[in-house]
Order: sequence, then structure tokens, then C-alpha cells
Amino acid sequence: MKNSFPLQLHVPEPAARPGQPPDFSWVKVPEAGSVTRPDISVEAAAIREHAYALIRVLDDNGDAVGPWDPKLDPETLHRGLRAMMLTRAYDNRMFRAQRQGKTSFYMPCTGEEAIGVAQAMALDHRDMAFPTYRQQGLLIARGWPLVDMMNQVFSNSRDRLKGRQMPVMYSSKAVGFFSVVGNLATHFPQAVGWAMASAIRHDDRIAAGWIGEGATAEGDFHHALTFASVYGAPVILNIVNNQYAISSFQGIAGGEHTTFAARGLGYGLPALRVDGNDFLAVHAVTSWAADRARSNLGATVIELLSYRASAHSTSDDPSKYRPADEASHWPLGDPIARLQAHTWWHSGRGLTSSIPIWRPRWIARCVTPSARPKAMARWAPASTTARRRCSTTSSRRCPGTCVVSGRNWGSEHGMYEHGTGAELGDGRHDGSGRQRHRLRRGRRLLWRCVPLHRRSAAEVWAGSRFRHANRRGGHPGDRHRNGRLRFASGRGDPVCGLYLSRNGPTRFNRSAAPLSVGRRVHCAHHRGLKTVIPSNPYDAKGLLISAIEDDDPVIFLEPKRLYNGPFNGHHDQPVTPWTEHPTGEVPDGHYTIPLSKASVVRPGEGVTVLTYGTMVHVAMAAAAESGVDAEVVDLRTLVPVDIDTIVASVTKTGRCAIVHEATRTSGFGAELSALVQENCFYSLEAPIVRVTGWDTPYPHSLEWEYFPGPRRVAEGLRRAMEG
Repeated sequence: MKNSFPLQLHVPEPAARPGQPPDFSWVKVPEAGSVTRPDISVEAAAIREHAYALIRVLDDNGDAVGPWDPKLDPETLHRGLRAMMLTRAYDNRMFRAQRQGKTSFYMPCTGEEAIGVAQAMALDHRDMAFPTYRQQGLLIARGWPLVDMMNQVFSNSRDRLKGRQMPVMYSSKAVGFFSVVGNLATHFPQAVGWAMASAIRHDDRIAAGWIGEGATAEGDFHHALTFASVYGAPVILNIVNNQYAISSFQGIAGGEHTTFAARGLGYGLPALRVDGNDFLAVHAVTSWAADRARSNLGATVIELLSYRASAHSTSDDPSKYRPADEASHWPLGDPIARLQAHTWWHSGRGLTSSIPIWRPRWIARCVTPSARPKAMARWAPASTTARRRCSTTSSRRCPGTCVVSGRNWGSEHGMYEHGTGAELGDGRHDGSGRQRHRLRRGRRLLWRCVPLHRRSAAEVWAGSRFRHANRRGGHPGDRHRNGRLRFASGRGDPVCGLYLSRNGPTRFNRSAAPLSVGRRVHCAHHRGLKTVIPSNPYDAKGLLISAIEDDDPVIFLEPKRLYNGPFNGHHDQPVTPWTEHPTGEVPDGHYTIPLSKASVVRPGEGVTVLTYGTMVHVAMAAAAESGVDAEVVDLRTLVPVDIDTIVASVTKTGRCAIVHEATRTSGFGAELSALVQENCFYSLEAPIVRVTGWDTPYPHSLEWEYFPGPRRVAEGLRRAMEG
């Protein structure tokens, strides 16, 4: 039966964009105290409406009303308000420290302080918390020293974690604070597993896990709910809905037509939705769920409705994707101001203590470790301009091209903008050259769904950080299947899957081990896939167009270090903008660069340097500073690699040095070394030299000791010449 109308894809759109008036009309705020409080033994089906309601205790006058009022004593309210204010002051201080160059990265929780503080006070201090990176209030409410938290942010000599974690990824076994991780959602099933182990040991401690609304689209979220439901784990599963996953609004993760709490109903778990800016409501709901878990009645899902008033992190600019004054229009208000209204203005509750609730100087007295300031270069990603231009030119030549953007990319994205955004191309353009159909902020939910290229459309996945490449499910498996599909079809049916990804740590946002492991070998290992790493904007456009037009699936890795300019490894020197570099100019119009063709970027007679991506510029700097007559070969494409150019260069020089950022063992340099040995054995006059990262986890605080900079590369060139 043929459809009467053409099919259309629904892409969620936020209620307001930059320049438009904020619109929160979709947020239904019921009267405080209107939601019933059931017994803890209630069945999930009996309180189904609680997943769609909103539990509130504080009314507009600051009074605590309704059955959920926890009736906290004045001293508890006093401690809660002080911890919330201290959390905000600490965030402000650390945010300024990053702007001063004293730390590389920070993530505040402004507007969400009631969640961490109230839940920490509702739980027993022995209960285990599995937080995300916006629950610093848990530590502060549990009395953990601010100096220790600051040492971790600065990664100094007093950091207990020895610089092995990114800033804000705290860890404290002493107060039951599980290590924060950058890989989202992984800690949710860990919280369930810990709770199951506690029950097996007949212990009396429960667990609580936190997750953002965006990460509920991850498989780990559903795995956690499955195990919690089946085994009745004593765990509280908190979904913090702060409206944004970096620059993707909550509708992209599934919050447009239902609540996130409702996801618990499908697993037979009681689900509650609470005003996350209401300290008393958060405390009451958490206490209810904790009592239920301690009574062997199983897990509870809680959605905490809040608003991320600040930027996602110091790397983000929220004005790119939401109205500038949107925070002031959030209908649930400021959590600190609301609790202040309840405590300070209601002297009848006995809150007339002369003890100051907040002294900003307490934070100022904390020992601020010295740190080397960093030069903050102007953000001008020329390589993303190349991506934008080739998106337009390719879609004109290939009407079936579909560019699906991952989070943080696009003209209205805060962290990694690229002009006109990711566009859905059908060959039709308006007068400005933009295509009429745009698919904004697809995020992982889209780029991990069923591939579009199963039929006729050429697919471009503009993905998130490539840290997900070794995670189960999702698009990594699609990459492998795409290669097999092309092979199994006798290479007759085009499988035009192009995966764009940022690869490696950036100069201004250094990533720890889980976020920065090189994925080149992972990509190159999958047969049927092509792997591309450009070193400059000119090559980026030509290679990207070739990748889009290629019949085979292509992995396109963009070195994040090169977004601002040709970074040559001298981290203490400003980066020259691409606008002042010969290869930074990206011409209009259509041009391609073959995927299997390397480029000799520096002719020489002494030694051949095989490298790619960021290390092309480092090798160039090392050759110039060392005085070695090196011939630098930019591979451009790892699979297929240009063997002819490699053999010709090594045969001419008789020596070879291989340079890359990834670890030495099992790095792509090992494959290059084997190819040179097999094809140039009788031409080699010295052993092959490899200059790589160390065989250790990526050390956040020792980045430049790990990074193979110009000095190490120059030493390698001299060894090759002396060998």
C-alpha cells in the first residue's frame, strides 16, 4: 500500500534560540503541596501520575506546604543554605581561576545547588554516591575540605589523585563519593551493582546514582534500570534534567513529549518528578526513596527538574544556543533565593542565629596553589570553516548528501561552531547559500541510530568526541558493519558513511586518559573503512569532499589542537592563526584531494619523517630547529596509506623517523615501521626511529611531558642521522 503523503523526519526544536524571547510555557508548574505523598510500599503502577506531576513544597511566599514538607529543624535548614551558598561561591572562584589561566578546565553547577546539597543531607553519610560532574555540593555538604577539592582542580603537588583526573572529577572513598568519570552514564550501572553487592553482603548501606537527562539516551542508563528492577537493588536513580546536554536541549534526548521520570515506569520502578530548585522537596523525595530502599522495597527513579544557569563548562558559550537572559526567566527560580526566602523571612521558624551563613572570605583564605598561567588564544577554528564550505559544495554536487550533526557543532553551538551549522542537503539553497533544511544538534541520539545510508543517501555523522569508539553498541558497530556491507555486496552498492570526529586533547581543554586515547589504530583495524586525518584547513576541505563522494565508509578525524592554528608543539608560545598561514586559506568551489595520496610538506635529503595531523607541524618545527635536512611526509590518510610516496622518500633518504601522539606500543607507527622494513629494507642506512607518546595513561597534569614536542622529535631526528 502506498502512502498518500511523503514521509517526514521529526527533529525536535527548542522553544527559543539566541535573539528570541525565552519561552518556558511548556513547563507546567502546579501549586506547591498539590501532589500526594504515598506510602513507601506503594506499587509503581499505583503512583504512575507522580512521574508526570511535579512535587513542590515551597510556595511563592516561601512557605513550606503540603504532605511532602520534611519539617526540617532550623539548624538543618541553616546548614543546607550555608552549603548551597558555599558551593556557589566555590564555583565562582574556580571559574575565575580558569579564566586567569590557573587551571585548564572547570564545570560549575550554578542553579543546581539544591540537588547535591539536599540529597547529601537526606542520605546517610555512609551511603555510596555515584555522581556526575555537577554534584560538588555532595562533597561540600558532607564536609569535605575545599582545599582538597581545589588541589584536584589545579592538579598540583597536593592533589591526592596525582593529576590522573581532569579538573572537577573528584574522588573520595572516605565520604562515599565515587570517582567522577567523563564517560557519561557508565556510573549508573555501577551504582546498581554496588547496591546489589551491599544487599548480597546483608549490609545496611544503599547507593545513589546521578545522570543528566541527555545521557539517558545511552544504553548504560537502560541497563541500570533493568538490573535495578529485576533484582530489587537498594538504589536511588537520579535524573538531573537541567535542560541542556552541553548545547543540545532536553528535547533531543526525548523530553519533548514526555518526562524523563516516565522512563522508570516501563521497568516497573516507582518514578517521581520533583522541583530540583526546591531544597525541601528534593530532601523529602530523596528521604522517601532512601526509606524505601532500606526497607528492601527496591529502587526508585527520581527526575530532578532544574536549570543549568551557567555555561556547561569554561569551554562553552551558552549565548550561541539559547537566549542570553533565559536563566532569569526559569519559572522555578533560584534554589538559593528560594531557601533564603523560607529561612530568613520566617523568623517564626527560629532562624535568627547570629552565626553567619556565608563568608566569602572563607574561600579566599583557602590556599590557592600556584599554577602557570596559560595564554588564551582567540577562538578561530579555520578547519571548521573548511568543513562548512565543503558541506555546501558537496551537497550541491551530491543532492543525496545528509549531514547529521553531533552535539557542539554548528553556528549556534557553544563549543565548536562551524559557520552555518550542520545541514540536511537536498540540493535546494536559499539566496545566502544555505540549504533550506537544517538538522540542528543531532547529538549522539541521532548519530547512533539506524544509518541512513542503507538506501540512497550519503551520510555524514558529525560526531562527538571519539571516546565512545570502544563502547559497546551504537555507531562503532555501524562502522564495522558498513565496511562488511560494502564488501559483501561485491563492492557494487555504495555505502557512503562518513564519520566526523574530534580526535585528541585540545590545547585549551586538556583531556584525561578516558577522553584522549588515540583511536587511529581502532579505526584502521576495521576492514572496509577508510581513515583520514588532515593537518590543515585546505586539506580538510579537499579530503572531506572526497570522503563524502567516496563509495566506502570513511572515518574523518579532526585534530583538536589545530582548531586555532598550526600548533607546532611550543605550548608556551601563541599559536599563529590559520588566516596568516598558507594552508589556512580555504578557497570557494569544489576541489578534492585523493584519500590515498600523501603530501611531502617539507623536501629534504637526510631523513624521512612519516607523520600526520598535529604532528606534521611539530615535525616541521623540529626539523627547522634541529638543523636536520628532514623530508616531512604528511600521510593524510592512514587507510589506505600511500605506500608509493613512503617508499620513494625513504629510498631517497635512506633513513626514517615516525612521529605520532599515540602510545608507542601497538600505535600506528608500528604498522608504518613494518611497511618500511618490508619495502625499503635494502635502502635503509640506519634503524627506524619512533617518537611517540609514552606507554602510560594520559597524565592530565603532565601533558607536555607526555606530548612528543619539538625537542623530543629533534632528538629522534638526530638519532636517525647518527644511527
